Amino acid sequence: MVDQFLGTFGSDNTRAAYRADLNSFGRWCAQHGSIPLRVVAADLAAFQASRQDAGDSPSTVRRRWSSLSSFFQFAVDNRFAAADPTRGANRPRIVTGDPSPTAQLSAGAVDAYLAVAAGLDRRLEALVALLVFDGLKLGEALDVDVDDLAGRPSRMSLVVRRNGSERRVNLVERSSRAVYRCAGRRSGEPLFTSGLRAADAHAPRRLTRFGADHLIRQLGRSGQRVTANELRRFHINATRAAGTELKLIRDRAGLDDVRSVKRFLTDADPSSDGPAHPDMTDKEET
Repeated sequence: MVDQFLGTFGSDNTRAAYRADLNSFGRWCAQHGSIPLRVVAADLAAFQASRQDAGDSPSTVRRRWSSLSSFFQFAVDNRFAAADPTRGANRPRIVTGDPSPTAQLSAGAVDAYLAVAAGLDRRLEALVALLVFDGLKLGEALDVDVDDLAGRPSRMSLVVRRNGSERRVNLVERSSRAVYRCAGRRSGEPLFTSGLRAADAHAPRRLTRFGADHLIRQLGRSGQRVTANELRRFHINATRAAGTELKLIRDRAGLDDVRSVKRFLTDADPSSDGPAHPDMTDKEET
């Protein structure tokens, strides 16, 4: 059942994180003589407390809760369980004073990173653009295939696989041009490739998370390092500064709720010390 549940997620990173969370919960159940599919809200509260006592950060506790909530909903929907115990338990809250530890980049720094990326590697340019302008998660961007693209600059869209479903996202102009250059005339391949070919196929391998991190590290200067999460946080702040509603930002970035969006927001205007990005406006999605 766990394998079926994890199979509903397109991202390798999401599957790995959720599997680790479920394994942790399974071990706790075994230690306390509980059957995972028959626990009640009180059991989940006890598990949550044990993880907090073990030193899990607030963000880790919330992620584990999200894993279990999705798992039990799947179990009920597919008749593996009679009830969802997360509905009767208190969801971990995001409280004031628990901001995201991810650094907030300035618009000037992001423009510099985009310029460096354009000069280094078309894959890197497209990847940074999707994170900065469209708010995709790194795993979602890496899951995109060339055949998922539609249209031409400056009106392009792509398919994003998220939570077991697909949605077509309209890209802003700058990212659509970068993605178009990256895709070229290819077909039947991942958008982002490693350049290495699989042993049993002629097509290049899909770029892994490790390979993507290696690419993004090339943006750093003077020993500084930039991460995919920092680029996504810039997107969230910039779109909010442009007047986008929190719910639209939540949906666009694939976050759990509005409170998750607020964790990434800062009081400072991310475009105050550099050129604004007028194309970071609301886009319709299907």
